[in-house]
Amino acid sequence: MLSRPFQRLCLIFSSVIALSACGGFHLRETSPLPNVLGVVVIDAVNLDSPLVADLERDLGTAGASVQPMNTVGATVLKIVSETEERNVISLDERAKVGEYELHYRVTYAVDDADGKPLLRDTPIDLSRVYSFDESQAIGAAQEEVIIRTELRRDTVRQIMDRLARIQDPNRTAPEDPTPPR
Repeated sequence: MLSRPFQRLCLIFSSVIALSACGGFHLRETSPLPNVLGVVVIDAVNLDSPLVADLERDLGTAGASVQPMNTVGATVLKIVSETEERNVISLDERAKVGEYELHYRVTYAVDDADGKPLLRDTPIDLSRVYSFDESQAIGAAQEEVIIRTELRRDTVRQIMDRLARIQDPNRTAPEDPTPPR
């Protein structure tokens, strides 16, 4: 009989494989972006980061044209910082790690094509706790990778939701249909 943590890990792992096989699987539709985000440049310390790749994909899906740095007339999505941490949360009776907490922190900002801030530095701080069993170290390492991926995807979802709510400074205000008295 398989141990409960191993059964849980197998379920998580098989779910990830099944979802990744679906290629274009998305849990929900992406909100449309405001016109000011029609052409976007991503400025990050690490342009090869999985976060940047996920943002490029989701921006494209939402209708934005993601362009290389120094593109004239583009809104700039700046990834100001991106950090990952793993902290020990609990120890067992033998002073071995029982649980870890994973932290994923991102700070981002958005400037319009003229360099004016549309969104000032905005932090996202997500974390998850997971059990660690040293007799299942390989499975625990895979679980950590899965959790880190989930944290990154949650971060991208939050960024995309916030981008959809940016007010376009060039948009004219709608006229009030009620005549003045």
